Amino acid sequence: MANNCKDCDRLQPKRLGTGPTRPLYNQPTMYDHFSSFQKFKQIREEEEFLEKRKGDLLKFSTTFTNFSLNRVINKDEFEQCSTQDIAPFRHQLRMRIWDRILSEQMPDALDNGKITPNQPTSNRCNHPLLALTRTPVQCPITACNRTISITSVLSHFLRDHGEDFGVQCQEILSGKRAILTFEPGCLEFRQNVCLGVLAYGGSGDERCDCPAERGLCMHNSFLPKPQDNYDAHLAILIMACRTSWMASLCNRELEEKLVNPKNVFQEMIVIWLASVQTTKAIHCTVTVYDKLMTSARSAIMQVRNLSDSQNPSVFWSIDANCIRLGRGEIEILSRSHTEAIHMEVMINEYEPKPLKKQHQEQEPQSPQSQPQTSTPPQQE
Repeated sequence: MANNCKDCDRLQPKRLGTGPTRPLYNQPTMYDHFSSFQKFKQIREEEEFLEKRKGDLLKFSTTFTNFSLNRVINKDEFEQCSTQDIAPFRHQLRMRIWDRILSEQMPDALDNGKITPNQPTSNRCNHPLLALTRTPVQCPITACNRTISITSVLSHFLRDHGEDFGVQCQEILSGKRAILTFEPGCLEFRQNVCLGVLAYGGSGDERCDCPAERGLCMHNSFLPKPQDNYDAHLAILIMACRTSWMASLCNRELEEKLVNPKNVFQEMIVIWLASVQTTKAIHCTVTVYDKLMTSARSAIMQVRNLSDSQNPSVFWSIDANCIRLGRGEIEILSRSHTEAIHMEVMINEYEPKPLKKQHQEQEPQSPQSQPQTSTPPQQE
């Protein structure tokens, strides 16, 4: 027994009692059983894998539909299924995993009864969250222009454009205001810069009020540990760019001749907010004012989608979801470039109100209300 394989000896079933363990079959030596043992080991791994899959499936639900019997089997019957019988349940296992993902991403829809756990996946494609694009977006900062995932936008700005690079992040709730300042003279011509990042947390301080928990957007991923509590927040970027009024010309050759970056009378600052795609529109109120609050400019706009073009020369003349500051307004708000311009941002969610159909029912006139016509008496 000196040449017996230790692995085979370890796999032998142990008998009860104090007597010596007797193997059920003759153990091969470690030199002539290698291929057989590898096959036996592979079979054991497959069985353990299937048992684990069974356990995962049992965690999701206690009842399963047997496709061959066309009925629901209980837990005891399911545990007696062999390796060949487990194959029909693999598809159902994938469906159950998809149910768990949907329940994590859309708990409000499951609680409200809009989506049921046993509902087929094909019927769930009508949910707004499933209609959101998963296509990566470009970083709107011109100097960066990296391709980032829609779930890594907040992580990208916290890690790569943090406070060391001048981009600060602050949490904001619905109806609350966020204040920041910027120097108009520090903006380079035709260079998109991010003035700040807003982590929108919804209408309240509770976890269930966060946008991702309510099915408004996807959860954030790869966040730094200090900002790990922003995983269900919506990242809203405050963007700005110094451009020219001539930048919207269709003729690029004429534009290059007319545009002069050093001409202060042609300059214009475009400010807009951008975020990933959401299931409903997010609106904001942006107000820019001077230090003494004697002059201000305010606008209500919609947060732009990062999947759209972030070049202000393309959208500023046709899109109302931005605020444009001309030369005169810049001089007034910055006091001739001697002070910084202050900005106040408020985020609001407007629920669409259904139009009430007014049915004007014409009530039948009663005989008393109807005019009575009398014939004049005939004169004889």
